[in-house]
Amino acid sequence: MCGMNDELQDKIAGLVERARRGELAAFAELVRRFQNMACGYAYAVLGDFHLAQDAAQEAFVEAYRRLEQLREPARFAGWLRRIVLSSSHRFIRGKSVSTVGLEAAEVVASGELGPSKAAEGKELGERVLAAVRALPESQRTAVTLFYINGYSQKEIADFLEVPVTTVNNRLHAARVQLKERMMTMVEKTIKDNAPDERFSKRVIEQLLARPRPLEIPGHPVREAWDLIRRALPDYEVIEGSEVVDRSELAVVREDLDRTYHLDDQTALRTQMTVTTLAAVRSRQAPVRLMAAGRVFRPDPEDATHLKMHHQVDGIRIEAGVNVRQLKETLERVVAASVGPTELRWTECTFGGFVQEGYEVFVKVAGTWRDIAGCGLLQPQTLRAVGFDPGRVNGVAFGIGLERLAMIRHSIDDIRKLYEPPYVAG
Repeated sequence: MCGMNDELQDKIAGLVERARRGELAAFAELVRRFQNMACGYAYAVLGDFHLAQDAAQEAFVEAYRRLEQLREPARFAGWLRRIVLSSSHRFIRGKSVSTVGLEAAEVVASGELGPSKAAEGKELGERVLAAVRALPESQRTAVTLFYINGYSQKEIADFLEVPVTTVNNRLHAARVQLKERMMTMVEKTIKDNAPDERFSKRVIEQLLARPRPLEIPGHPVREAWDLIRRALPDYEVIEGSEVVDRSELAVVREDLDRTYHLDDQTALRTQMTVTTLAAVRSRQAPVRLMAAGRVFRPDPEDATHLKMHHQVDGIRIEAGVNVRQLKETLERVVAASVGPTELRWTECTFGGFVQEGYEVFVKVAGTWRDIAGCGLLQPQTLRAVGFDPGRVNGVAFGIGLERLAMIRHSIDDIRKLYEPPYVAG
């Protein structure tokens, strides 16, 4: 592999910046580039490749969550190492690591296998790893990183945040102790335990495997959704995929730079409107549909925002439907979910998606808090989903479920909805 030159550092910095904007594909590339490094380092700490992969996966998920904290994107490698170390320390409690003395290197180095080659080959590999584990930690780390995927001394130095000469000295010292004739076996054994292509896929799956409050009985988000369903019994409830075609996001005027791209064709949905609009294509007016689910937006997380949250979207298409009726619908929803409260309607076209639209605010303890958006659909939007705007109108609304849950239960930080007692620790 080539060294960690300026061009490669720029590429890594670019991947970090794209991942910060929500491109899961960019983060997946970072995982693929550093998965062997992370697993090798975790192994040097833990002495167990299975635990090392678990620790490394946990570290990548944590790194994704904390990407905004990385001040210098080009120094992602060293920053990741510190997260891997913390993750490994969580795994090491109560675990004993078996080692052998360095004299085992003499036995391993002979390479003599008995008649049962498969069984003795496995035993030989175990003795090789035991001999590596017997090295001082600094040498063990250098050897593991050097042989797990052919990383250069410069790449290892950047990851460990030490001079290249220090890496070279550690490798030399380790080779002296392990004996040169043993190093081929060390390289083969470590490479055989490197993570495969499924590793990065599992990391992305973990990012998507966040808690699902809509499936947790009694959760405030689930409660808010149940109240809305009871308030609007004339709306058919539908479901849809969290992964959508990027062309569907263009219909709702979504900024594609603010989406989680999975590949060139697909992305995670940023709003539930894509679900309801897709469903109305196969129907005839009058139509009243409603859907609730997770949406994903690359927003900075704070007390009122999450990268993954829940939204309800409703759409009504029929002759004569108007904004007054839409407002009445939302008034009914708010009254059912948070009780009597004052509403404020602020005009907004949502990037041209609607021709008459509003952001909806409710007054809580003297403070206005936004909870929804709504509006009269543009004629071209109706045509895009198979309806004649000369014969029918369409209205739509989107409501943040976490916002309703926070108001109803006087919760001051949205992140608390994803912590005990609302979700398992």
